[in-house]
Amino acid sequence: MNILDFSNFYFVGIKGVAMTSLAQILIDAGKNIQGSDVPQKFVTENKLQELKIKVDHFDLPLPEKIDCVVYTAAHNGVNNPQVQWAQQHNIPTFSQAEALSFFFNQKKGIAVCGVGGKSTVSAMITWILENIGKNPSFSVGVGNIPGLEKTGAWTDSKCFVAEADEYVIDPSAPEKGIEITPRFSFLKPYINICTNLRYDHPDVYRDFDHTKETFLKFFEQTKTEGHLVINADDSEMMNLVKQTSKKFITFGENKNADFQLTDYSSQEGTTKGTFKYKEQSYPLKMQIPGKFNILNALAAIAAVAPLHPEVLTNHGLEKFKSTARRFENMGKINGVQAFDDYAHHPKEVSVAIQALNEWYPNARKVIAFQSHTYSRTKELFTDFVDAFANADEIVMIDIFSSAREKSDATISSTILCEAIEEKFTKVKAKNLETLENLTEFFKKSLQPGDVFLTLGAGDIYEVYEMVNK
Repeated sequence: MNILDFSNFYFVGIKGVAMTSLAQILIDAGKNIQGSDVPQKFVTENKLQELKIKVDHFDLPLPEKIDCVVYTAAHNGVNNPQVQWAQQHNIPTFSQAEALSFFFNQKKGIAVCGVGGKSTVSAMITWILENIGKNPSFSVGVGNIPGLEKTGAWTDSKCFVAEADEYVIDPSAPEKGIEITPRFSFLKPYINICTNLRYDHPDVYRDFDHTKETFLKFFEQTKTEGHLVINADDSEMMNLVKQTSKKFITFGENKNADFQLTDYSSQEGTTKGTFKYKEQSYPLKMQIPGKFNILNALAAIAAVAPLHPEVLTNHGLEKFKSTARRFENMGKINGVQAFDDYAHHPKEVSVAIQALNEWYPNARKVIAFQSHTYSRTKELFTDFVDAFANADEIVMIDIFSSAREKSDATISSTILCEAIEEKFTKVKAKNLETLENLTEFFKKSLQPGDVFLTLGAGDIYEVYEMVNK
């Protein structure tokens, strides 16, 4: 059964960034799309309106003439009543990951996996290929990529760039006593990039060893004629890749890296680096902050350069402005320079704070954080505390829970704030609880010249719309 055999698609949970990206691909392939989701506003709202996609609530029965349903892991996934109704009425159903694979596996696929950096590196690779006129097919799980019209596209190019997500198509699988199915397990990449390797998603992965086993299986799905691109600075990953049968090249600061970062500097508005490849040095300049973004760029160049060596000097990344919710510059609001980032893992939080400190060493910097899921906050609690070691002032709102989990009174943003202040006495941390209170804080407590950074995978970014009302 090939997804291209169908014409009229219904997306259950269409507001998700990966789902919206896939919808754009199917529209490019000449298909009709409609879908359902919750009424709350998402970062994809404008894009869905542009695409003129009708979005319903989770109503039954499904509209007439629907011949295929695509669902996401959110909103109960395969257990969603709309998905189950479709199955009962013999309408074929596919997870978003399965649907994407029908497109990806037709091409010379470039997959980006890892626990952090996937979206940015995928967008950078797409940007580089666009810059040299290759017009790639792609799927990037973000609301917007400034400078590109879409976050997903289906073209006649030979290559397809996609985020490869380690999360699962059915989060309830462990409860059912069945093996989990990671989203990326359906992909067969020609080039497989891994940005980093850390423990995450404790709701579906037993421990870090379970995570590593999953990534190793995905590494082995790389096509024989292709290769892996591996972060040489990540010792866990370097140990893991030694167990594969696949060829690999490396990037990073490590002196043995094939693409080695040899120099780095950062100040407001400009981030610079130099990398070495085959004994030749190349400059790298960007307008987004942080060493992690220079390394993201290096990963993207390392992925493309073996196919197109001209990108060593003609990558176009000096014009790249990141993506929605990835250190996105929200501009100045009431004289306050604002940024927004999706960071929700302790390591991501830490490097985002570091980048902000580099760009604004002398300004008052306020970090606003919304932790994502009770399970992640609880399992990685100590790491979250340590992630704020270099912050000056922190305000939080309550944990953004997942639809797939129950509340947990043993963990909260207040408990996290108290632990941060206890360990780092110079750091101020306070839980403001709600978006409304955070909005009032912004209006009353921030002054012109201050710098404000929102972090989190939930709805904390909505504070900017609320401040501007």
